[in-house]
Amino acid sequence: MREFNQKPPSPKGALRRLDPGARLVYAGFLAFLFCGLIAAGLLHYDGMGVSAATATAYWRGDESQMVYPKSYRQILELTHFHLFTEPVVWLVVAHLYHLGRGRGWISMGTLAAIGAQIALPWAVAYATPAAGVLLLPITAAVVLGLGFMIVDSLYELWCARSPSSSPS
Repeated sequence: MREFNQKPPSPKGALRRLDPGARLVYAGFLAFLFCGLIAAGLLHYDGMGVSAATATAYWRGDESQMVYPKSYRQILELTHFHLFTEPVVWLVVAHLYHLGRGRGWISMGTLAAIGAQIALPWAVAYATPAAGVLLLPITAAVVLGLGFMIVDSLYELWCARSPSSSPS
């Protein structure tokens, strides 16, 4: 953070002004996080498939497919994990994204999708199976939002022109 505080005046373009070592640290974090998003997508596909029916069956169960409903405890453990990890990941990624050329609607939309993603298993399991139609689009919004912020931040770290090198 010392690096950002020393540079005047606008935070936009602050990522590009970092020294190469700091950029490498942030780039490494973002690259591993991007790989984590891919792994999350594969886990989602493996567990819930790509239709509203299979996603709903994942949470509510489906005897014809021999899929058992998730218990209260299973959903609670998943919620606990996601409530601690997803906001932290979002905070770091959004912070880096906004130090580049970030736009508020992307980061706030991603945060809203994270909130919905955490709440939806409860809605599907205990309120209405109709909420299952939202499982795939909300998960896609989280992955695409975080993915875009990650890729854009990596671009800002290594490819964007520094504001100090731009012609006036």
